[in-house]
Amino acid sequence: MARSCLLACALLLAACSGGVGPASVGNPSTAPGTASPLDMLRAGSSDSGFARVLTVRPFEFPQDHGPHPSYRLEWWYFTGHLRSTRGERLGFELTFFRVAVAPQAVPQDGADATAPASSWRTRQIYVAHFAVTDIERKTFHWTERHARDALGLAGAQAAPFRVWLDGWSVAQEGTAGVWTLRAADRAYGLTLEMRPLSPPVLNGDRGLSVKSDVPGSASYYYSIPRLDARGQLFRGARATDVSGTAWLDREWSSGALAPNEQGWDWFALQLDDGSALMFYALRDIDGARDSHSAGTWIAADGRARALSSDDVRIDVLSHWHSPDGILYPSRWRIRVSSLGLDVEATPVLADQELQTSPRYWEGDVDISGERNGQTAAGQGYVELVGYPRR
Repeated sequence: MARSCLLACALLLAACSGGVGPASVGNPSTAPGTASPLDMLRAGSSDSGFARVLTVRPFEFPQDHGPHPSYRLEWWYFTGHLRSTRGERLGFELTFFRVAVAPQAVPQDGADATAPASSWRTRQIYVAHFAVTDIERKTFHWTERHARDALGLAGAQAAPFRVWLDGWSVAQEGTAGVWTLRAADRAYGLTLEMRPLSPPVLNGDRGLSVKSDVPGSASYYYSIPRLDARGQLFRGARATDVSGTAWLDREWSSGALAPNEQGWDWFALQLDDGSALMFYALRDIDGARDSHSAGTWIAADGRARALSSDDVRIDVLSHWHSPDGILYPSRWRIRVSSLGLDVEATPVLADQELQTSPRYWEGDVDISGERNGQTAAGQGYVELVGYPRR
């Protein structure tokens, strides 16, 4: 959703301002009265010369799994829930962000962004985040990498699909329709084969997701809400077989937050009956929900239905204070009366904060409640961006 390219831009521009190098940890949230990395996303940010998201477009797969280099911002966002053969539960996040350094003549969307005349020259900047929620051990581990697209250090291509940064990647290898995910540092590693269980779901108006009334403040946005995932988790050098489901969010844009928007809460819920809910709540500066908040309901048979802000009620039931003084919501009641849905989302661990710049909370949650009078349960991921220190 809005987390989309907006978070990508903030993260990557922050990385650019501090130099692009090997893996690093971002800076803490800014102090009151100082500039925030999200300020770079306000209306008026320099996006002149880039393609703009203004109208509905046709989507083509697998081509649209690849890069769209005429747009400034793009990301591939994987989250998922795994269980080991010993019954251990784990959550994971692997995200790749791309930002174009400057407008340029580029190949047709979906083709590989070809290298400039000098192999040292940078056209794109990439950032990747990898996080594991080790529920049994009550541990949340995250790490970040960023690199230029020069010298093959990072990049993306459509045929065959691949996005990578150093040794982290998601790529089609061998069997068509199966993607291999790889990411690791010294503490945790993950290798998964992922197979989509349904076609991509177009969010918003046939994939056009409008974020504000400012022209061009929009994105092209699709999701694959269920991928079968099987592989191995590594704790150090020790491997454990795992299986479960993953979720892919894809978005590209050249837009920005409107001046009155300060952040968002994003929900991706997978219910045990095979249905799924995606919803993003944009927050205005005064903390109120912006009317451009929206989402998608995906029935168990794959049929999708767009949801407006008025369709979804979300009540915060509790909060969590980060060690650095950021107050995050930490449990939610989510109701969609037209669907007979009334569930709670509860974090499996309170602290699932990535200390990047800007800091954000992205965590595994359990779902419990009712749908049409019947028990409903499942798992999900929630993302919280733009919350200030108090």
